[in-house]
Amino acid sequence: MLQYASVTADEPSEEHWASGPGLGRHAAEARLRLSAVSLISATGVLIVAAAYTAGRAGYASSAWADRAYWLGQALVVVPAAAWLLSRRVLTAGLTMGLVTVFTVAEYLVTICYSPLQFEYADELSHWRTTVNILHTGRLFTPNYVLPISPHYPGLEELTSALVSITRLPVFTCGLLVAGVAHLLFVYLLYLLYLRISGSFRIAGIAVLCYASNSHFFSFDSMFIYQTLALPFFALTLLAAWQLASRRAGENRGGWVIVALLAIAATVVTHHVTSYMLVAGLLLLSLAALATASFRTAAWAGGLALLSAAAALGWLVVAAPSTVTYLQPFLQSTLHSFQSLLSGGHGSAPPTSSGPLSNRALAALGVLGVSALLPIGWWRIWKRYRGQAWPLALAIMSLSWYLVVIVRFTVADGSELSGRAATFIFVPVAYVVALALGQLGGAVVRWQARLMATALLAAVLILLFDGLVNGWPPYWERLPGPHQVAGFERSVGPEEIDTAQWARSALGPGNRFAADFGNGPVLGSYGDQNPVLDVSFLFESPAYTQSDAKQAQALSIRYVLADRRLSQSLPASGQYFPEDPGAGHYRRPLPLADLTKYNRAKGVARIYDAGSIVIYDLDGGGNAP
Repeated sequence: MLQYASVTADEPSEEHWASGPGLGRHAAEARLRLSAVSLISATGVLIVAAAYTAGRAGYASSAWADRAYWLGQALVVVPAAAWLLSRRVLTAGLTMGLVTVFTVAEYLVTICYSPLQFEYADELSHWRTTVNILHTGRLFTPNYVLPISPHYPGLEELTSALVSITRLPVFTCGLLVAGVAHLLFVYLLYLLYLRISGSFRIAGIAVLCYASNSHFFSFDSMFIYQTLALPFFALTLLAAWQLASRRAGENRGGWVIVALLAIAATVVTHHVTSYMLVAGLLLLSLAALATASFRTAAWAGGLALLSAAAALGWLVVAAPSTVTYLQPFLQSTLHSFQSLLSGGHGSAPPTSSGPLSNRALAALGVLGVSALLPIGWWRIWKRYRGQAWPLALAIMSLSWYLVVIVRFTVADGSELSGRAATFIFVPVAYVVALALGQLGGAVVRWQARLMATALLAAVLILLFDGLVNGWPPYWERLPGPHQVAGFERSVGPEEIDTAQWARSALGPGNRFAADFGNGPVLGSYGDQNPVLDVSFLFESPAYTQSDAKQAQALSIRYVLADRRLSQSLPASGQYFPEDPGAGHYRRPLPLADLTKYNRAKGVARIYDAGSIVIYDLDGGGNAP
């Protein structure tokens, strides 16, 4: 069995990492040290939670709170990384333990940011779909803030079932589903790397490198449909390995069923993940043909065809609106590439590049991965060039350089590269781990400690780059007071109360004009239909006949005016979902632009909570 071969691969004679006599003593020591790593990581989570609490108490901008956050993150990240990159013997249990402690600790950190309710805009969207399923008992009910969500109901269906069984709140069940899915994805990724490399250490380091992608600590673990689709994505790849590695005459029925179920679950849970699954299996099949691994080519190609057929069938039968949903994003991406090739620039609004330290860490991270990949390719060429899986991952990892070009040259490159990182880092992490293993095993004993320190520093740079330039953005890394037109810090009791009033008093599905911060809350808690292109209703001191006609053309009935927009610049750089002035504001919006509806003929003020006011453009004829 491969597991026995993997143990051999971690012995000192092959990789030159380990030292010291006997595995028995090392196993006892490993258990003790794993307990110490768990305690240190738990302390780190506690310190981060304290920093978050300080932020909520009004110290979000204090240097000591920020330092406490980074101290806590260091206590979570460093121990597992240091052990995996040391020269000590690793076993299957110890490696899995380190991976588990690291993953669970970081997920607890994510929960501590918002421990009472969903605040991330994407999570609010899926919370709305889940609540709709619970209220109606049916799938595919409209979700105005994320219309595509009901057509890929895997996450919400599972969560609503758990709510029905346990009677726990949606928030609690959502955290459980997302947390288990995230940990399961990491386990499956580890097993896949272990099967391909035959080494516990390489597999553990590869998971560590994968965690350095900017979405691992956020979008890969949030209550969003991609989080649940990822473990099924990885399970399909693992099933492909198992099916191809079985000898003639061995029973494959169980893994065939696993592969079919995993494909189906991926397809009904997240569109992009299912498309990336098809692409990955096709590339694997082609790489297998290049290495004359015909059995791998047949199984990978067959699963790719099944995945493509399932994705296409679901698209046609249940989710035809996916094309319309993805079209603007694809057009924007294509336009950005065309502009880049022609020497121009993308048309997307510029976003803040962050502090100099963030940009410097991002540059170091990019340079590190870019330098390590060729070393990993060389190792694959020297030892694995006749094997389909390492070759396929090496070919896929070439996409890293394309992502780097997009990240630093396209106007919306950070978002594009971040979205791609979840999938591109699957092959990149494996190749980088091979490079680190090569460097760690290529030195003589007296240089080993120095090399281990250098490799640890390199991996920590990658991990902290993922933290610094991931989510939440730097300006709301700590929870704190309300921020105008932001993300998580634009979600508070006042916004939620307003949205809930709108749903109970006005009914669901009304088309609203609202700012960037209030829109997601209004669409989720309020079950309203926020319109994207609404800046014209907030950026002039008078409500003109032209404005009224344009609002009528967009079927906008209600306007939510948040007077705080006149008190500070937008934290996100834009006041509205589609904002022509994004990134160019030098002063807040004039208060007169927000209060003009008090003087507008035929407009009724139907809700006033002090900062937030709702107006009925139809004069309040059907309003309460």
